[in-house]
Amino acid sequence: MAVPDDAYDRGHLAGEIAARLAGHDKHFGAINGSIEGLRLEMHQLTLAVQRLGDQAVSRDATVVTTAAALKDAEDARRAKSESSWSPMSRAATVLGALVALATLVGYLYLIRKG
Repeated sequence: MAVPDDAYDRGHLAGEIAARLAGHDKHFGAINGSIEGLRLEMHQLTLAVQRLGDQAVSRDATVVTTAAALKDAEDARRAKSESSWSPMSRAATVLGALVALATLVGYLYLIRKG
């Protein structure tokens, strides 16, 4: 009877080993799935960081362009305001106002005198 017991024990031991190996296969499959999920998430994170970098570069370029445009507009406004009121035009305006005032005073004087 020693032979069947030995065969039974060997078969039982082989079955336990096969069951443990199957459990390890499932475990390795789960690990591989987790690694694949991590790889996908890392790829998405890399793309998100790249998009943020691209947005920052674009934003900075927009800020520089806007600042340059505002500076140019301010320079153009100043140049226009400085050139539109030259000393000659100021003198002509003052002279015109004095002539208008003198005319008004003369007109009122003539109306009162009759």
